[in-house]
Amino acid sequence: MSIDAEIAAFIAAHADAWNTGDVDAIADVMGLPQMLARSDGSTFIETDEELVAWIDARLAEWDSRGVEGVTAVVAKVEPLPDDAARVTTNWRLVDADGKALMTFTAIDTLVSDDDDWSFVVTDLAGEDAAAWA
Repeated sequence: MSIDAEIAAFIAAHADAWNTGDVDAIADVMGLPQMLARSDGSTFIETDEELVAWIDARLAEWDSRGVEGVTAVVAKVEPLPDDAARVTTNWRLVDADGKALMTFTAIDTLVSDDDDWSFVVTDLAGEDAAAWA
């Protein structure tokens, strides 16, 4: 399987985990320490507890906005040295009727360990800059 296909499948499964609110599945693919790149600066998450709290807060925010579904489509994969890749993904958050509530682009850094991909840098700048419908 090509790196593009591997990462597309990985991102699709990650979006599915967000759709079902599966905190364990979301956390399992986020490496620690995890760098969250935001438009106002970066922060690091170093413990499982901090990661779960961040995921829970994000799910609660999306729920309060009426998000019922998430899709993620990989637009570009740039292989990097040492089994890593920079991945551009277009995200779409929708309500129960399928109406877009927010769309944004993320550029994340992933690493592969024995063919298992994980996020090491999660780009939230695109989401920060996007407007809710």
